[in-house]
Amino acid sequence: MRGDMDAVCRVLTEKDRFLIACHENPEGDAIGSELALALALRKMGKTATVLNADPVPGNLRFLPGAETVVSTEDGAGYDVAVVVDCGSPERTGRVGAELRKCPLMINIDHHRTNGDRGDLALVDPDAAATGLLIHRVLTALRYDIDPDVAVNLYVAVLTDTGSFHYSSASPEAFEVAGDMIRRGVDPWGVAEQVYETQSAGRLRLLGRVLGSLEIASGGRVASIATTRTDLSEFAEGKDALEGFINYPRSIVGVEVAVSFREEERGGIRVSFRSKGRVDVSAVAARFGGGGHRNAAGCTVPGTLAEVRRKVTEALEAVLP
Repeated sequence: MRGDMDAVCRVLTEKDRFLIACHENPEGDAIGSELALALALRKMGKTATVLNADPVPGNLRFLPGAETVVSTEDGAGYDVAVVVDCGSPERTGRVGAELRKCPLMINIDHHRTNGDRGDLALVDPDAAATGLLIHRVLTALRYDIDPDVAVNLYVAVLTDTGSFHYSSASPEAFEVAGDMIRRGVDPWGVAEQVYETQSAGRLRLLGRVLGSLEIASGGRVASIATTRTDLSEFAEGKDALEGFINYPRSIVGVEVAVSFREEERGGIRVSFRSKGRVDVSAVAARFGGGGHRNAAGCTVPGTLAEVRRKVTEALEAVLP
């Protein structure tokens, strides 16, 4: 792990007002990590506000503290900005300007492409989830993890390990998840909320997106695409797409799955999932993005057809 745990804990202990944020289009690890930290800081008598560029996804709104997430806030009134699960500060999107108003910034993350940006950083690319780093911080602070914080940490670990399906599912991930269950987390109740709470529109959207499936590179690359029209026709937000990429990834013989999504402001958001033999973070980095070896992303200018062609060619160049 890179960074100074003692220095981070000292700041969290001595300062009083914290503005916490994560990356755009947040998922379980980002939301769970920031809410766990915010709830713990509030229990410690601090002011902790979670400020995100995008709303909490529908399947995560059950999490304790989710209702307190805000979309606007003046960062000038805070002592410290804490950015979690974010490969670079730019990925916080439009809230980045408010975070930069804070005199001090702490960066807590597990992306290999993180450049240790911020005044203080805790970065461990080998951690299965940023939630594990938050757990380490709270342990170092001797914080007695309560059920509300436990649920958020559990969801962070559960979702970023793909329900412990991914190769990143480490002994630490299982140990922390088990400890959170001992502290009151109901695994079935959480799984029902995270994985079995969806609208009919989302299911119809899935059918549309799967219809865009393309197989390339001799069956080793599979991709799906979502247009702005798809989302509007089924009255769904982009958070509804979470998990869709696992369908092309599950195809026999596929090494890399790719999801393309038209952005409202132009360009194509590209998400990669690898089964392990291809480092997709290196491919994403070629287009200005980043992430992990097996999961990465980037935003590429151009039309859907153009970006699909460029990305497929880049993958073909690195396929084993």
